[in-house]
Amino acid sequence: MSQFELIGLAGFAVAATVMLLVTQTKERVSWPGWLVPAVVVLPFAGLTGFAVVEEGLFGFWSMIATSFWGLQLWFDRLVSVTVAFFLLQNRARAVGMKSEAWVLAVIFTGSIGLLLMVARTVDLERRMARPQR
Repeated sequence: MSQFELIGLAGFAVAATVMLLVTQTKERVSWPGWLVPAVVVLPFAGLTGFAVVEEGLFGFWSMIATSFWGLQLWFDRLVSVTVAFFLLQNRARAVGMKSEAWVLAVIFTGSIGLLLMVARTVDLERRMARPQR
């Protein structure tokens, strides 16, 4: 197995584990929930930066344009990010976030912008839910 295959399988295992743990959470967490997407975005942004340095800003395009699987993965990513943004946007607006700036962040950075938007939304929701002193 290649290094890339091992990293890909490890990423899948971590994501599946996190999703399964989230489904087992019965009550609202007492710690700041925005930390999860904020912590996840750090290594992901680092990996993205490394890929850009190694392969170039449009290095992904050769993977997309050479096979039907590449196209399928590209459209899967586009659909997933669009649906996530659609579902998150109403929550973000409800806490006073301007979606215009965030849609640009998501369009140009994909999951990085989406994770940051989730972190900010959850943080603002938590602040609004606290009783005023």
